[in-house]
Amino acid sequence: MTAFLDRYLARLGLSQLPSVDLAGLDCLLWAQRLAIPYDALDARLGRGVDLDPAVVTAKLLSGTRGGYCFELNQLFARGLEALGFAVDPMLARVWFRQEPDDDVPPRTHIVLAVALEGERWLADAGFGGGHVPAMPIRDGAEAAGNDGAIHRLRRDAEFGWMLERHFAGQCRNQYSFTEDTALAADIAMSNHWTATSPCSRFIRNVLVSQVTQDGLKAITNDQFSVQRGDTTDRMQITGPEAMRRLLADEFGIIMSAHDVEALAAF
Repeated sequence: MTAFLDRYLARLGLSQLPSVDLAGLDCLLWAQRLAIPYDALDARLGRGVDLDPAVVTAKLLSGTRGGYCFELNQLFARGLEALGFAVDPMLARVWFRQEPDDDVPPRTHIVLAVALEGERWLADAGFGGGHVPAMPIRDGAEAAGNDGAIHRLRRDAEFGWMLERHFAGQCRNQYSFTEDTALAADIAMSNHWTATSPCSRFIRNVLVSQVTQDGLKAITNDQFSVQRGDTTDRMQITGPEAMRRLLADEFGIIMSAHDVEALAAF
């Protein structure tokens, strides 16, 4: 086992090598989502997001920080490849906050296609919402989320594939993607805009989340929410010190008082 894979599996709390099959893919995906939080705080702090593999590895395996999609799925892809999976990155457009009259969103998300059992499987360890198990990239494919939602893929005439979330009687588009492999230059460009543009929601908002056994816990600006199935409890965060403690206690994110102040969430 390589030094990276040893450290990665230890961070995920896995004592055995996952098998190179669908069960192993889902095992690794679930373990990473439970272990490493979605953390877009560096973008909010104006630091940008460095995708150098050594930087991503040091940050995400530190046990004191998480990352956002470009970091989380890079780490996940490296773990999969170290185990022997064949992986291709793909860029995606996020739709779940779009209104009918909004412009087409840019490609600000990255997902993975994993070759398995004669098909390509969508696997995503970097979305800020609930957990989606690996699912075949096939029209009508479905996967049950950890919170009771049903996720469905459908072909889209204009945008390739659309991932839908069916929950509590509603259907919402999550993101779309094509199966073109994202090249390093494309990923760098998308990451740069996402992490630095004044139009990016990661610059405009404080965003942290983490999958739980039956839902999701999240910070959005000065609000902390805990979703369990179809029930969501919300709490207002009262100030920077409360934010600093919450980040540490609920997400394992350790930040200085100065950095928490600089998030300007209050």
